Amino acid sequence: MSIPSTHKVAFVREFGKPLSIEEVPTPKPKGTEVLVKISGAGICHTDVHVWEGVWKPAGIPPRLPWIISHELTGIVVDKGEKVPDTVKVGQKVLIFAWGWTEEDIYVWKGYSNLTDYPLHLGVWTEGGLREYFLVPHYRYLVDAEGLDDLPAAAPLGCAGLTTYRVVKKAKNILEGDDYVVVVGIGGLGIYALKWLNLLAPYTNIIAVDIRDDALEFASKRAHIDHLINASKTDPVSTIMEITSRRGAKVVIDTVGVEKTVSTYYNVVGKTGVFFLVGMGGVAATIAPLLAMSTMEKSISGIVVGTLPEQIEVINLAKKGKINYKDVISKRLKLEEATEALEALRHGKALGRQIVVFP
Repeated sequence: MSIPSTHKVAFVREFGKPLSIEEVPTPKPKGTEVLVKISGAGICHTDVHVWEGVWKPAGIPPRLPWIISHELTGIVVDKGEKVPDTVKVGQKVLIFAWGWTEEDIYVWKGYSNLTDYPLHLGVWTEGGLREYFLVPHYRYLVDAEGLDDLPAAAPLGCAGLTTYRVVKKAKNILEGDDYVVVVGIGGLGIYALKWLNLLAPYTNIIAVDIRDDALEFASKRAHIDHLINASKTDPVSTIMEITSRRGAKVVIDTVGVEKTVSTYYNVVGKTGVFFLVGMGGVAATIAPLLAMSTMEKSISGIVVGTLPEQIEVINLAKKGKINYKDVISKRLKLEEATEALEALRHGKALGRQIVVFP
């Protein structure tokens, strides 16, 4: 397979400014490394936070220039001498973005997503918004053979994975005829709805957003029992009316700002759980503590997913259990990647946007 000596990369050189498209040398893999020709790179809200410099006080990104994007699929084109024969040149793969640089107790226990030594692409380690990406270890390759739209599968590496993890957790407490509220029907929210349809089809689903177009887009791609535009009606009173004052057994907040947390925690019913998935804010007031104890309801944070869960997600997609293609609303060239960031920044994106490489 012919590999060029240089390839295109989209750099963040100034926070919030258009990405800089440049040519850089194409690396040669060695040891456990694998070189992947990128097919699709998803644009996530995390990418927007990094691009804008919102997380710079926390040391993210570690430096400029920087390369974003952690939702990556592609084709293996070269590999180091320590990579086994099970990894083949020409193989379709999804790159697991949430690896580790050192093993610790969390990795040993199967919670690699919580490691103290995160590899996290596009966040702590440079991401894959580039034509060729050097994967540091072959263990982070998930076989994607059998997927008929490899670029569209890229968001399964974050949006699809994170929501799969939260719905798996939610399923453990959901019973027949319980209500689930999904707040924020963007890329994360639509995947959450799809996983609920697959893993907990017996539940009543309430989708909440502040945009009619987002709710309409989702309603054509997942079964939803009730749609609520929170900019047009009081969502708390509406949800309590729908649930006959019981409240929701589960709330999945894919936005994660002061407004959503302080509002929708109030609709969690007895023994229910508020799952915080989105990372749009830094602090929020929840509710009087008395309600938490007397109603035995709780809050649970969710951060991406584990490598085994990533494999489960891809296998379900291969079997046709989830339609990962209809979530994609826009496909762009590398030179157009800034457009996707701007659309997310201004709340104009529907579903998931991907950068597609020829």
